[in-house]
Amino acid sequence: MSSLKEIAAAAGVSMTTVSNVINGNLKRVSRDKVQLIQDLIRERGYVPNQAARNLAQRGSRFVAIIGQGSDDENIFLNPYNAAYFGALVKHLYKRDYVPLVRVTNDYRTIERDIRGWNVAGVLITGSFIRNLQKITTLSQVPTVLTDCYFDLPGASHVDLDDETGGRIAGEYLAGMGHRRIGFVANAYPDSDVDLRRLKGLRESLAPYGIQVPEAWVIPSWDLEAHRDRLAAVLGAPERPTAFFCSADFSAAGLIRVAVEFGLRVPEDLSVVGFDNLPLCSLISPRLTTVAQDADIKAERTVDMLVRHIEDRTLPPERTMLGVRLVERDSVKRLG
Repeated sequence: MSSLKEIAAAAGVSMTTVSNVINGNLKRVSRDKVQLIQDLIRERGYVPNQAARNLAQRGSRFVAIIGQGSDDENIFLNPYNAAYFGALVKHLYKRDYVPLVRVTNDYRTIERDIRGWNVAGVLITGSFIRNLQKITTLSQVPTVLTDCYFDLPGASHVDLDDETGGRIAGEYLAGMGHRRIGFVANAYPDSDVDLRRLKGLRESLAPYGIQVPEAWVIPSWDLEAHRDRLAAVLGAPERPTAFFCSADFSAAGLIRVAVEFGLRVPEDLSVVGFDNLPLCSLISPRLTTVAQDADIKAERTVDMLVRHIEDRTLPPERTMLGVRLVERDSVKRLG
């Protein structure tokens, strides 16, 4: 693989001329030289050094995407994470920015990356408040938070109406005749997303005199880790007739576990998810869920970040995206 200097020597031009061709500044370069340089770049497999270009242009095209998770965890096994991160990457590329992904629970890693990568901006999704409170560097770089409910100084937010999502699920289940309803969380009680969805669920059920006992709140989507608790809940004489799950991924897992315990869905147990991922139509029964649009969420997030990168004088912004119910086959009407 050739260097910029070697391409320039082979073409008989300066390195500045080669750089101009690479960056599309062709006004001062003859057509023949442009063709020659492009041919040499292609033949010799030259790849421009993006970091050097950032410094030369005095502007980074790197954007850090920070996700919540342990260093040895593959968060992309969760279909929602795969869908949303993939959409962020797509929309960043459309705006000519290069994504750099970090999944961590260690705020010191985030501080180090923001400085070391020379990023133009930061996108943070799903981080817990206890981590965000410690990251002082973010106030110096345009930052947009999603699925985070901490008012970081200077940061913008693209929020989802999670409480309304919980209310929609609760009102639907109560309207279908269910009076004993449980909840499966993603990371309860650390996740504000879970807290808001559960809050909305409980508020919607209160007018019906329905409570969601803490014993019926399963703390995470890792149902194997909570199998004994789930077995006690599902095996009780007065067990829940329905569950609202904070993610489609956990809803699919609950359906599998319910079948293992000898329960039929929806005949014996009704299930409502959250996200409206493609898997909702792939599992049996097809999953009723509270829908959000991960692609629109990612597009709004990237648009907001780019605005703040291009104009650092803009004040922080906040926008709220709505949700809706998509009814399929996983809920039975009682009575």
